Amino acid sequence: MLIQTSRFGEIEVEDDQIITFPSGLVGFSEDRRFVIREDEAAAPFRWLQSVDNNGLAFVMIEPHVSVSNYELALTHEHLKKLDAKNIEELSVFVLVTMAKEMKDVTINLQGPLVFNFETRLGLQFIIPDGKYSTRHLLFGDKLKNSDSEESSEQPAEEQQTARE
Repeated sequence: MLIQTSRFGEIEVEDDQIITFPSGLVGFSEDRRFVIREDEAAAPFRWLQSVDNNGLAFVMIEPHVSVSNYELALTHEHLKKLDAKNIEELSVFVLVTMAKEMKDVTINLQGPLVFNFETRLGLQFIIPDGKYSTRHLLFGDKLKNSDSEESSEQPAEEQQTARE
């Protein structure tokens, strides 16, 4: 099927590419069918594009890119909703809030998206205990620390090469 999107224009979507969120997403409960758009130039970021709402698309990323010890406590009920036998069948992504400067980009660790790509089902999982933030800096202090180290330790010519 062809769908019209505000970001990508007209795109071809096969039925087996559509991921259904039976409960929708927080704030978007009416939108339940999505497709994941990948672009090598934008890696590791991906787009979650609504099939039914051409103006609705989210940027997402795997949480381990930013947080190495990210954990979810999934229950048998979660596995059942995703039609999964075990957690190894699932993939986790978090939504990205873009900003003008990369150092200000945040990710929502409190409301991750859990996918079972085999069954084409998705679930937005809400972590209730305040363990994670909805606005965790994508790069945390890594970007600030690397910028200050580079500018204080390297000559200007080397700084340009190190950032490329």
